[in-house]
Amino acid sequence: MDIHPPTPLPEGYLEFFKALESWQNEQSIRLRKNFRHSKQDLPVKVQEHKKPLLSQINPHIEGDLLQSLLLSLLAFLETSRPSVNDSVQKLKANLRQLDFDNLVKAFLKPKESEIIAVANQLEIPEDFLIFVLDHALRPVLRLIAESYQEDLAGNFHWDMPTICPICGAKSHFSRLRQDDGQRIMFCDRCFSEWKTRYLFCVHCGCDHPNDISYLSVEGHDAYRVYVCNKCHGYLKTYDERTSGRPVDMYIANIGTIYLDMLAQEQGYTNHDDDYHS
Repeated sequence: MDIHPPTPLPEGYLEFFKALESWQNEQSIRLRKNFRHSKQDLPVKVQEHKKPLLSQINPHIEGDLLQSLLLSLLAFLETSRPSVNDSVQKLKANLRQLDFDNLVKAFLKPKESEIIAVANQLEIPEDFLIFVLDHALRPVLRLIAESYQEDLAGNFHWDMPTICPICGAKSHFSRLRQDDGQRIMFCDRCFSEWKTRYLFCVHCGCDHPNDISYLSVEGHDAYRVYVCNKCHGYLKTYDERTSGRPVDMYIANIGTIYLDMLAQEQGYTNHDDDYHS
């Protein structure tokens, strides 16, 4: 899919994330041969405890697997993102100090404070360590999430539409399904999708028609940002009915930063400050 945003993105930005998605896809294909997930009763688990699945169970992601994925990701970053090379080299030099089993648990619970403490100990930026752990684990998280596609596509009910019911990541993007206009939320971490209501605010639940509207940019009508005048929240959305075709939701989310800018310039927020991963 080619995206030509009305506001130019930083040079190489979209290309980097396309390459990163390709790396993740390659890792998922490689892992598919050996990684096995013991499927859980998703509706029972999430409704009983009101928490995303992977924060409740042991998905059996071994520390050695995270270490292998992280080494491969760092090698990818060395060539594709030279600007972070200092952090890459410092992390590679200190890998033996890391407790990878504990890092997997800290990431999935989630216990971000433990990850930040490790970053401070290694004297590398906190955001960098969180980013590489997140993206190193995504290939295996997507394999786990595949097990629940049919559950999520059925009569699955979830009370927290902006939180992925599988991995717990915050969703910033949705699509309106071509055949019936059903709103489908999208998780860019594990690629899960789950249904939610069309005309309501996913942040505060407001469903008064006069309080819900959308903004778009001329010539890019399929990409919209729905806004709520009650909580001033916003949600980016791709309308398949307008374009008549599906898109790569991961890249579409990355390539529509201009919609975030448009919403924020008009005083709306994605409420990330209210969410603690």
